[in-house]
Amino acid sequence: MIQKSPNVGNISPKHGRAVNPPSRGVVAMEQGWWGLQEWHANELEGGKNFPELTGGPALYEPTDSPSEQPPADGLICSGGRQDERQKLNLTDRELIAEGKTAWPKIPVPTNKIVDIEWVYTMAHKTRGYVAFITKDGWNPDQAISRSQLEAKPFYENVYPEAPYWDHELPAKTHHQVALPENKKGHHVVVLLWLVADTGNAFYQTFDFDFGV
Repeated sequence: MIQKSPNVGNISPKHGRAVNPPSRGVVAMEQGWWGLQEWHANELEGGKNFPELTGGPALYEPTDSPSEQPPADGLICSGGRQDERQKLNLTDRELIAEGKTAWPKIPVPTNKIVDIEWVYTMAHKTRGYVAFITKDGWNPDQAISRSQLEAKPFYENVYPEAPYWDHELPAKTHHQVALPENKKGHHVVVLLWLVADTGNAFYQTFDFDFGV
């Protein structure tokens, strides 16, 4: 039986958001859409075993806290949140119908490498970061679902050290994500910050323009 450190229970819940390039949550917060505030963007958290549909032992390290239930299809971009934040799942067409602009499209650099900058409110112990991207031929007029995304993450940046209570496992304020080489046009990336000491991940969604 694994014996946990007596200090494990003293780790306070913490949160964070990707600010550069701006995630959908940050865009909506900065635009004042739906009354979203900083704390809304910091708490886009849902079960960390995505794309699995159910919770259970953590996928990347079984000694980590078990996963809660991951977000349902159509709620992925809000981390499963069904309050004001569920509108982070809206398509461009739905946003425009509300009188807003489409999600800003982030130009993909020539080298396909994007530096992700995070802001945390004293971050959790971290297992790592993984990212999924929409399939070729995905339908931008439908909410992001598992069927719209590639089945496997194109990016995995995961700490191997375990158990988490014996290691620092710091959250990263910057890390570089190499985007796929063969994408064209508008694609959505869902980036997860995987937390070791809770059952959740923080879901950050980006709209990228890969050009023609």
